[in-house]
Amino acid sequence: MNQPLTIPSTRPSASAPRADHLTQARRVLWGVGWVWLALALVLAWLDRDGRWMEPGREGAVLIKLWIFWAVWAVLPWWGAALLGLRHAAGRSPRGLAWLAALTLVAYSGLLEPRLLTVREHRVQVPGLAQSPAQPLRLALVADVHAGLFVRDWQVQRLVDRLNALDVDAVVVAGDWTYDPPRDLHAALQPFARLRHPVWGVLGNHDTAAPGPPLAQALRQALQNHGVQLLDGRRLRWRGWDVVGLSDRWGGDPRSEAARLLPPDSPTAPRLVLAHQPDTATLLPAGSASLVLSGHTHGGQITLPWLTRHWVLPGMSEQGWFEGLHATPAGPLFVTTGVGTIGLPARLAVVPRIDVLVLH
Repeated sequence: MNQPLTIPSTRPSASAPRADHLTQARRVLWGVGWVWLALALVLAWLDRDGRWMEPGREGAVLIKLWIFWAVWAVLPWWGAALLGLRHAAGRSPRGLAWLAALTLVAYSGLLEPRLLTVREHRVQVPGLAQSPAQPLRLALVADVHAGLFVRDWQVQRLVDRLNALDVDAVVVAGDWTYDPPRDLHAALQPFARLRHPVWGVLGNHDTAAPGPPLAQALRQALQNHGVQLLDGRRLRWRGWDVVGLSDRWGGDPRSEAARLLPPDSPTAPRLVLAHQPDTATLLPAGSASLVLSGHTHGGQITLPWLTRHWVLPGMSEQGWFEGLHATPAGPLFVTTGVGTIGLPARLAVVPRIDVLVLH
């Protein structure tokens, strides 16, 4: 018996136009990302004007600002990679790896640096109960780095969070700036709204080590906003002896420690502010009830093995990278800070305010 002939249909599949639309959408998103990279250079050029910059480093500042603006291109690229999952090629190991990489860049460059957390720690101060000094609640921050990557709204948010805390004083352990606007008075204006006493010291980026020569203007701006800078000075407050030391790279903390911290044990609980944690090695044994520092950023970007063995040792030769440590001078607490340098990114080191309950 003759079988009937079957003529294949020439009508296009219903999924074909949909696939074409997805392909077109992916091309548009990739194009948007590349266009944004070009526009980011224009934004960086405009953003560079009116900043404190280290002489001879103008090109480096431009590149950093370009990265700051260019990272937003990852969003349309991430969308294009996500649409690619609808195709078999997009689900290949290469396509999935590309999507994972874009997700990591988006999180570390756009989300985590803009987060802000608060963590409370109870720190026992030996001899406090036998002294006339009062137990304290301190809010410790460091490495604000207002300027290149940390913008006005982030400084304002930081001050709002500090004002919402039940603390006796705010301590800022240096590095207030990072290639900031020329008008430091306006850039740091939010600190004038703090409802708590504010003590601080300058960090290496505030004293041209490295960085632009803005220390004098910075001191004036901070003092105008009610911040007590304690570099090389002593303050008596609520029975506590509060001592500030200048930065290891941009100051002379060794001679300040010799002048302000006698080798015998303090008669009152003594709080020492020092930007770099390794400054504690310059202090006489037993001379501090507690040393407060920053500088390390906790590594800022946590990568397996690399951060621990290549990045952090440059921040502290003693291995005092974060948290509470025992030193010959006394206990040392290192905060991971709130800002960023080098790259506008943080990974697994969320910006943080540390509330220290000294009891």
